[in-house]
Amino acid sequence: MRKRPLIAAALAALFVSGGLVACDEPRVDALQASCATKDLKWQVTVLEKKSGSLHRDGRLSAVNTGGHECVFRGYPEFRVHVGKGPQADGVGHGRGRPVSLASGAGVVVDLRYRDAEKGAPYPADCLVSSGHAVVAAPRDADHGTAAPVRDEKGEEVDMDVCDDVVHMGPPRAAAG
Repeated sequence: MRKRPLIAAALAALFVSGGLVACDEPRVDALQASCATKDLKWQVTVLEKKSGSLHRDGRLSAVNTGGHECVFRGYPEFRVHVGKGPQADGVGHGRGRPVSLASGAGVVVDLRYRDAEKGAPYPADCLVSSGHAVVAAPRDADHGTAAPVRDEKGEEVDMDVCDDVVHMGPPRAAAG
């Protein structure tokens, strides 16, 4: 009769420890503060377009410039618009796990969107950003801040977004 509770406890311990080993992200304390838009330095990098592709890849990055560690909990708000006119919104794909950011640490979100074909007439559903995107930290009531859009060389560029959606990959800790 005593063997059953011991077996159940051993199985529960094995299950819990196996779950912790299987996680690829470090544990994030639920009591840590969420990152605030104002404490992050944002940038969008437009990557070189692959030949023959209708899509363009990019990268949204943010660095914690605040004085304390914070947690990036999910997908950020992301939008590109032309003045007060049409806009394309970021939509997260995949499971966004929390990323703990020490002061000075960064997070990266991969972007993919439909771009205008080189040499083809400019499609009517395309919009061109004015050198920035509007971003906000996940779960932040802030209405967003401007993030500069640059190419891989650091030069200011516009984003030619030919759709109303910019696909976002799950946030991950920046390398280095």
